[in-house]
Amino acid sequence: MSSFLCTQDPDIESFLKERSVHFEKLSKSRTYLEIDEDALARDGTVAVLGYFSLAMQTLKFPEEYSGRRRKELDGFASKRGGKPVQDVPCFLIGQLARCSSIEKGALSGSELLDDALGYIAMAQEAVGGRIVLVECRDDPKLIRFYEGNRFEEFMHIGDDDRPMIQMIRRIC
Repeated sequence: MSSFLCTQDPDIESFLKERSVHFEKLSKSRTYLEIDEDALARDGTVAVLGYFSLAMQTLKFPEEYSGRRRKELDGFASKRGGKPVQDVPCFLIGQLARCSSIEKGALSGSELLDDALGYIAMAQEAVGGRIVLVECRDDPKLIRFYEGNRFEEFMHIGDDDRPMIQMIRRIC
């Protein structure tokens, strides 16, 4: 993991190197590494091409959300016990990144996302679930990437120092 670099977002590199193992031990998330199999076979070098972390999360609805939108995302109802549905469980892609030092042809962002969604599909088959959530920097390039992979903007979060966007994708 020490060879992994992310020049665009130091937090992504920091998570992998400093917190992913701790989160794994606490069962807060699972982190999956994409390694260079050629380097491993050639000389035993473990070179991380990219990684993603998956977890369970609760997607909280903004107060202004309509009953129709709540029902659409909940899949069953807009109210529980006479009160508006406040949240739904979801799968979180907490981290998703390619190593800055590799060629794009070695591993694309879409390939990495497809691998993450494959693990989510297995979990969804076993336990159900309707929504995948990502939280990304408010960066047009990242937003276009996720929109191009069928995610839609859900809500702006974070603060002025680190604006973030929650994006969601329904999986059923």
